[in-house]
Amino acid sequence: MPISIRDLHPEFVGEVKGCDLRHPLSREEIRRLEEGIHRCAVLVFHDQNIDDMQQVAFTTGFGPLENQRGVDVTPVEDLRLKTPVS
Repeated sequence: MPISIRDLHPEFVGEVKGCDLRHPLSREEIRRLEEGIHRCAVLVFHDQNIDDMQQVAFTTGFGPLENQRGVDVTPVEDLRLKTPVS
């Protein structure tokens, strides 16, 4: 099923269908989501039961993760991701 994005609000939010975030997305799927982000600013992905590493894999499809130097006050032992993400 190809990705579709339905406007939930005329100016702001889109609902994504046809996208399983547990699996790597193709370049075309990433391109389609980027179009949706530019049009809607916020995209809603219903019923995506993904773990932390799957979420990181999904986000890196849009580019490298930003370094949070100086802003994270969470103690290392409380971090959800126990391995560094590169």
